[in-house]
Amino acid sequence: MVGDSRIVIVGGGIIGVSIAYHLAVLGHGDVVVLERGRLGEGTTARGTGGIRQQFSSRVNIELSRGSVEFFGRFEEATGQPLDFRRHGYLFLIDDEAAAAELSAAVALQNELGVPAELLAPEAVSGIFPEVRTDDLVAAAYCPTDGSASPQDAVRGFASAARRAGVTFREATEVRGLEKDADGGVTGVSLADGTTLGADAVVIATGPEAARARTVFGVDLAVSPRRRQAFAVGPMPWMNPSLPFTVDLASGGYFHPEFSGGIVGGTDRDVPPGFDTAVDWDRLEILIKALTKRIPAMGDSAVTRGWAGVREMTPDDHALVGPIGAVRGLWVAAGFSGHGFMHSPAIGESVAAWLLHGSPIIDLSALDPDRFSGGVPSEESFTF
Repeated sequence: MVGDSRIVIVGGGIIGVSIAYHLAVLGHGDVVVLERGRLGEGTTARGTGGIRQQFSSRVNIELSRGSVEFFGRFEEATGQPLDFRRHGYLFLIDDEAAAAELSAAVALQNELGVPAELLAPEAVSGIFPEVRTDDLVAAAYCPTDGSASPQDAVRGFASAARRAGVTFREATEVRGLEKDADGGVTGVSLADGTTLGADAVVIATGPEAARARTVFGVDLAVSPRRRQAFAVGPMPWMNPSLPFTVDLASGGYFHPEFSGGIVGGTDRDVPPGFDTAVDWDRLEILIKALTKRIPAMGDSAVTRGWAGVREMTPDDHALVGPIGAVRGLWVAAGFSGHGFMHSPAIGESVAAWLLHGSPIIDLSALDPDRFSGGVPSEESFTF
């Protein structure tokens, strides 16, 4: 527990600002967020904003449940608007073994209060008429899943946190940790040659956590991976009420927007790295996969493309909590594409853990040191 001491959060993306906001809500006044660029301009700015509760692991479902509840009252909590559209998520399966996993996941989701349902293939047409269903085995649908703007969420969290006394320092790069004689954290050293004292430091640097050895002297199981998305122009059948639809066999997805939509996926196999140049050669693979599942997509026109970097871990679960090797050093990174959708619940739980000794949600499955004994069970709902 930190008590009344200073907490420094390194990283001003959605995770960092959410933790800062929730610390302020709990009355902790001495919080400083250090961002080497501008708030929310990194991975957060390139996300497509999906918010889903359909996962296969208990911790991810519980994080989503808590976050969906918060997103529903975001303006009331922060004083800033956020358009959370509950258009639902639809997962499609064409394999019997995968369908059995899907059924088990939906049962767990229902147990934890998520109103997801397992669908027979013929029921899919009533939700998304353009989906090809003749080769499907099963589908899963949750009507309370949806999407929102990550940039708007960053602005909302940051604005409310500032009003509550949190200090945000942009264009400020951290070069290393300051430690006492016993190796515990006493602060951080900055690129301008100054130091900033702290009793706890939280690494919330997204994909940059892969470089934690250089800055913080610890190794984190985070692998940066490029993730591409493409905007498609409007077509008569597209409308914003269609569900965010994922073909789990290929990994391709369609995300409805008010004008057209966003497509992506089929790129989990890209090599590690920080390259954010769009690989247009992969677009043909994506469109082919999507057209197989949504034939009407074959007539769509791609209007632009962009890429960001996801912070992947070996089991597609985040690293959250104190790092055992260094007293006072914490991490909240490695969200494997789920950082935005889990940010409210992560912020609340990490803040409570720092100040009161335990998180709101059991985060033991996200132990940063868990890979020393091998890779735990992986998340099944990945694309």
